[in-house]
Amino acid sequence: MKLFNVKDEYINHLRQFEPKVLFNKNEKRPYVGVVYAIDDFNYYIPLASPKDKFLRMKNSKDFHKINGGKYGAINFNKMIPIMNTELIVLDIEKEEDAKYKNLLRNQYQVLQRMSDIIARKSTNIYALFISTDELTESDRKIKERCCDFRLLEEKMKEYMLYKDTTLTE
Repeated sequence: MKLFNVKDEYINHLRQFEPKVLFNKNEKRPYVGVVYAIDDFNYYIPLASPKDKFLRMKNSKDFHKINGGKYGAINFNKMIPIMNTELIVLDIEKEEDAKYKNLLRNQYQVLQRMSDIIARKSTNIYALFISTDELTESDRKIKERCCDFRLLEEKMKEYMLYKDTTLTE
């Protein structure tokens, strides 16, 4: 498991169609990846920096605190499909802000131990989103918070085709 950033151009492309995709912070938002291959797509899950509210929140199907929220959280509902060409390996040691570098190191260490939880939760949230079964009220609310994974898969394919045609012209 590694940490990545995502190219702004790709995030901006997805956000045109799905506003729930999180802002990229100038290619500085970390993503956990490769988290899981779901239906032939590699999905990456955005991390959130620590916030006081995380300390009071509970883990749920679409949200998981990192070290009890002390190191931030994982937003499973905002995961995105992505191809490797749009990834930037996050080199923690090149981070200039010492406080942020320390946070990234701590997040990475905890995430390494959470790989089973991350794989399970990413698969489960995807299954919940695409489910055609009757959902509980709680699961309907979770589904409403999720990015539209199927739409993002289509937009990723379109983006890939666009990139391929511009490279061959």
